[in-house]
Amino acid sequence: MESTQVSPETRLHFLDYWRVIRTRKVIVFLVFLLVVLTVFTITMFQPKVYSATTRIKVEPERPTVPMPGEREGATYDPYFLQTQYEILQSQKILYPVIDRLNLRRIPGSDTEMAEDVAFKRLKTQLSARRFRDTSLIEISVFDHDPNRAAEIANTIAEVFERDRLDVKRQQTQKGIDKLREEVTQQADRVRLVQEKIERLRKELDVPIIGTTKLSDMALQTLQTQLYDARSAVVTTSVRLEEFKKLTPQQLRGAVTTMISDATAQSLLQNLTDAETHLETLKEDYGPEHPTVRAMIATRDKLQDQLDERLAGIKRGFEIEYQVTKARLDEVQKQVDEATSASLLQESEKYLPFRNAQREEELEIKLYDAVESRVEQAKIEMELPRSPVEVIDRAEAPPPPNYVSPKFWSNFAVGIVAGLVLGVVLAFFIEFLDTSIKRIEDVEKHLGLPVLGIVGQNAKLLHRGIASVAHLEAYRMIRTNIEFAKPEGATTQLCVLSSGAGEGKSFTIANLGFVYAQHGARVLIVDCDLRRPGVHEHLGMSNNIGLADYLSGKKTVQEIVQPTSAPNLSLIAAGGGTVSSSKDALPLLTSHRMAELIEYVGQHFDVVLYDTPPILGVSDAAVVAREVGMYILVIQHRRYPRNMARRAVQIVQNAGGKLLGVIVNNVQLGYDETFYYYHAQHEPDQKSSVRDVQPVVMPKPSASDEIDISGKY
Repeated sequence: MESTQVSPETRLHFLDYWRVIRTRKVIVFLVFLLVVLTVFTITMFQPKVYSATTRIKVEPERPTVPMPGEREGATYDPYFLQTQYEILQSQKILYPVIDRLNLRRIPGSDTEMAEDVAFKRLKTQLSARRFRDTSLIEISVFDHDPNRAAEIANTIAEVFERDRLDVKRQQTQKGIDKLREEVTQQADRVRLVQEKIERLRKELDVPIIGTTKLSDMALQTLQTQLYDARSAVVTTSVRLEEFKKLTPQQLRGAVTTMISDATAQSLLQNLTDAETHLETLKEDYGPEHPTVRAMIATRDKLQDQLDERLAGIKRGFEIEYQVTKARLDEVQKQVDEATSASLLQESEKYLPFRNAQREEELEIKLYDAVESRVEQAKIEMELPRSPVEVIDRAEAPPPPNYVSPKFWSNFAVGIVAGLVLGVVLAFFIEFLDTSIKRIEDVEKHLGLPVLGIVGQNAKLLHRGIASVAHLEAYRMIRTNIEFAKPEGATTQLCVLSSGAGEGKSFTIANLGFVYAQHGARVLIVDCDLRRPGVHEHLGMSNNIGLADYLSGKKTVQEIVQPTSAPNLSLIAAGGGTVSSSKDALPLLTSHRMAELIEYVGQHFDVVLYDTPPILGVSDAAVVAREVGMYILVIQHRRYPRNMARRAVQIVQNAGGKLLGVIVNNVQLGYDETFYYYHAQHEPDQKSSVRDVQPVVMPKPSASDEIDISGKY
């Protein structure tokens, strides 16, 4: 047997995936609907969860009023906010919240849960979020009660704020206590050092200047005082000498620069104004005029007052010089005495004393520093602080404003999940489905050509209610059969199928009608002696038939029955239909069967033999071998393709020619290859079989012509 082998496509096209989805659209839709309804039901009955949010500002702990010497700018710590973020969700904060709000009690009952369980439950209700590049932290609490959610959020903020203050206060108090201990110890050290100094002073007979103990610092101070006294004497002396050298007229000019005396400057200003006014009066009046004489008297009086004031200033400079000179002499005397005492102390004799003095100075400095730090810490502890500031307090959201369940989000997720699960299930079922799905499957797995395909919902053509699309499908099958059979061979075909219910008898009935409509004399022989069915499709009786002829009860002429369709006759299975291969096989292999095949081949143009499923019994193989040519009917997506492959092997072993395959019950719109194979032959669906004019095929002789409208 010759077969056409087509190399399989190794790459899948997008249309292959689309075909699977369209073919399994019912499964996809059902899964999608089930998932969406499940999500919708769960969402509707899920308890509502409300969210309350508070925002707090968290900064490093420092007093609101900076201490003296303290920098106001805070030192940047990249880990500070993250640390506080973690502390906010720790047991240190949440345990007090649980105790304050009694969160251990199970809602709806009087029993209480363990504290660690309550902590874990509260932590699942809590959500904290940091705002980038800020010191803000958002605290959100989720609960079925909106008021309780707000209360928990605000309590967490309050406990966190109190904890920050308490921690700093405790740390400061511990530091103060430690510093106080250090002050006491340092005071004892100072006292011991002072006692040591006093003892050494007496032992070494150290001189004392006044009431001050001699030391390097005291000598340095006296030297500074001596330098200041000398500078003062020089300054006052120079100023006094320069003041004495000035003439009266120069003194008037020096009042504004050299002398910083407001009274003198005021008198000088009044005197200048009086002289200016006098010169103005002299231009208008004579020297003896009363106004001029009064102004002269005023000028003279101001001049006397200014001279008297300048004389007083001069006496003040002289006294200041004498005072600074006396001060210089006194300081010089003290420096001389201190220098002499210092020279004495520089000897080895006073070395222990000097060391004790230095030790005393160091201990006193330490004591003062520690005592100052204690006082500063006490003030810092009492200063108000704001390490945590509540920016937005949590408020109970209105009942409609719940955050969970999110109806539209869940619904969208359900839609997506339903589609995905539906498509995945469709592809999984498609993967498990090994039936014939495409024309390529027939050519690839069976190595046979496709003679034609028949769409779903096909009707019996001879009843006149089938669509023209199905009529054209069977016409295509008829044409392909004529092209496939050997040239000059009679059209005697055995129609086979691998399993039951694949539409073999239905195909024979319609194929016979198409041959008859084209003017051929057609005979259908039902060789299925166990479960005959062709007579039912053609509306005929099964009282007599092939079994009666094979058993010798009837002749060929007696068993041939004309049907209601012109040019179409039937040999039914007959009333003697058998039920076992033990009875059927001898009849089909008898010489009478061979004689029947030869006889009907001579008197009919087309003979179609209906057989049982070839994998069920051996009757089909026997009939196929006798007929010599056969076609295989496969129902689309019904049986695994291995059954069809096995059926092909059986009939090939029996001998004869397998012309090709008819694919039955195909969903034409779902498979692009089937659609293309069939669409170009598909006329208007609204027409009927009876609207199509029959085509009369020419015959070898005029006596053999058959009127399509007549009876056989």
